[in-house]
Amino acid sequence: MATPTETVEGFLKACATSKEGMAQAFRDYFTPDAIWENVGLMTTTGPEEAIALMGNFEAQLGCVTMVVDNLAIAAQGNKVLTERVDHLLRADGSEAMAARVMGIFEVENGKIVAWRDYFDTAGMMAGGQS
Repeated sequence: MATPTETVEGFLKACATSKEGMAQAFRDYFTPDAIWENVGLMTTTGPEEAIALMGNFEAQLGCVTMVVDNLAIAAQGNKVLTERVDHLLRADGSEAMAARVMGIFEVENGKIVAWRDYFDTAGMMAGGQS
């Protein structure tokens, strides 16, 4: 079985493949009741709500997928901390937005049960890089 770090890295890599790949990543890596919280903004439960949230990003910003630059990653037990730059990409591959993020993933039995991201929401809401 993959380590928690390998699970998170696999999930983030799968999200970068395509719109369909990102949706499949949520289905493959999330438990049915996984919580994804963008602290200060929104929270989803389960893969289908997460996919719907990405649909909102597509409607609002034209984003269909996300490419992640992992700046640092550390794990303790089943918790994986990441410092990242998330690049939200449009269908043509251009960048709609980039966000600097600190996140924590909780992994059990090779699946993500919780994902919380913390970032500068003021910068994000301004449409720039936070």
